[in-house]
Amino acid sequence: MDWRMVWTTFFLLMALTTTVSYLFHGNGYELIVAVCMNLIATTLKLGARRTTGAMTMAASLVADIHLIPAMGAFYILQNLGLATALAWGAVVANVVSVLLLIIEAVMRQMELDDMM
Repeated sequence: MDWRMVWTTFFLLMALTTTVSYLFHGNGYELIVAVCMNLIATTLKLGARRTTGAMTMAASLVADIHLIPAMGAFYILQNLGLATALAWGAVVANVVSVLLLIIEAVMRQMELDDMM
């Protein structure tokens, strides 16, 4: 079992689900947790050697660039509409990242099946 992939997927899914939770409840603490989870997932993607790994890294960076300003909009500007709109952008980026992780897992399994 590839524990790096397990932890990356875990933190990515936590970021996605916590961001969705923020969108439904509007609680700023959920937004903080989503930012932290996404930053951890992005850090775990460093050093990916495959093309899909680079694409998931890019998608995570896009989510980071949405979530961090969303936190600023929520706490500094107190603009819930802007924070929510940015959080939706992060959700889209994280969904793309999850889809790319699924594609990578299928490709890796197909490679393993060809070796046997």
